[in-house]
Amino acid sequence: MCLFLFDIMAMWSAIFGQEKVKKSLTRLFQSEALYHGLIFFGGDGVGKDAVAIRLATLLTKDGAQNDNFTENGNIKFITALPRGKNENDSDGPLDKIPFAEFENIRDELQAKGINPYHKITIPNANDIKINSIRDIQKFLSFSSETSQKRVIIISGAENMNETAQNALLKNLEEPPDNTYFILTTNNLTLIRETIISRCQTIQFSPLMEDEIEEILQKYFDRNKDEAYIVSKIAEGSYTKALELLNFDIKYFLEKTIAILRYGLAGKHYSCLKEINEIAKNADKEFLYVIEFIIYWLYELNSSRNSKIPYYFADYQNTIQKFNSKYGQISLTDTINNFEYLLFQVKNTNLNINVIKFRIVMLLSSII
Repeated sequence: MCLFLFDIMAMWSAIFGQEKVKKSLTRLFQSEALYHGLIFFGGDGVGKDAVAIRLATLLTKDGAQNDNFTENGNIKFITALPRGKNENDSDGPLDKIPFAEFENIRDELQAKGINPYHKITIPNANDIKINSIRDIQKFLSFSSETSQKRVIIISGAENMNETAQNALLKNLEEPPDNTYFILTTNNLTLIRETIISRCQTIQFSPLMEDEIEEILQKYFDRNKDEAYIVSKIAEGSYTKALELLNFDIKYFLEKTIAILRYGLAGKHYSCLKEINEIAKNADKEFLYVIEFIIYWLYELNSSRNSKIPYYFADYQNTIQKFNSKYGQISLTDTINNFEYLLFQVKNTNLNINVIKFRIVMLLSSII
C-alpha cells in the first residue's frame, strides 16, 4: 500500500494537533514499517482515540475520509464494559447485558463513531473484560475479507485486568500479517511490560490552546468565545475544557477571590464556609478550587514583573493592592505546597476535610 497518492494534510484533516505523532505515523505508514502492535499513551483528552480511529480507517480503507468505525467491518473497537447478571468468562462481552444497558452502550459507541473525540461514558464499566479480548478471535475469523487489513483498537487499555492482559499477549505474540492492534492509554505503567515490549509506543503531548478551540468548535458545537476562554485553563486537554464549560467560570473566579480574601486575613471560619459553598456539589468543583488558587498565585507572582493577569484580569486592583502591601513576600513555597496538595487530591484518598483545613492553613500562613 502506498500513501504517496494521498495528500498528507488530507490524511489527517479531521485530527487537530499532535503534529509530531502524525508525521511519525505517516512516515511509518508510507514505508509500510508500522508495528502490528501500537500503544498510544499520554494524558486524558489529547486525541489518542481520534488518531487511532483515523489510522485504523487509513489502514482498512486506503485513505477513506469516513472514520465511523461502527460502519467498518474491518475495525473492532474495544472499551470497558459492565458485567451482566450471572455473566461468566465464556459468555460474549454483551450476552448478559440488560437491554437498557445494551442500548446505552450501542448509543455511546455510535456517538464515538460519529465523533472520534467523544468520551465514552458507560455506567459500571470498570474494566475491559477477558471475554472482550477473547472475542477478538471471532472477529478475525468473520471479518469481511481475510485479505484486507484489520484493526483492533483497545481504548483505555489500562483498564484490562491481569487475565485480559494475558489473553491479549497471546494475540500479540504472533499477530496475522494483515492485523494491527492499537492500544490507547492514559497510564502506560498499568500495561504489562511483556505487552509493551511487543508494541511500538508513541507518546502524545498536551494540546495547544488553539487546537482545543478547534476541537470544541468542530466536534462539540461550542462557540468561539467560550472555546477560547476554557482552552486557556484546560491544561492541554479538551476533555477538561468540556468539563469547565459545564461550570460557571466567573462564579469560580469570584469565589476564589472570596476564599483568598478570608484566608489571607486569617478568618478561618469564613474561608472554610466559602470553600464548602463552592465544593458542595461535586468533587471536580473542589479540585477546581485548588487549581484556581494556584492560578491566582502564579498571576500574583508574574504581576510583580509587570505582566498583566489573564484569568484574574477583572481583579487587577486586588492583585495590585496585595503586592503594594506584601510584595516582598516570596510565593514560591506556597505555590509548591498548593501544587503538592493538588497532586494529593488527584492521586490519593486523602480525607476531604483534611484538604479543606490544609487550604485554610496554607492561605493564612502566607502573610
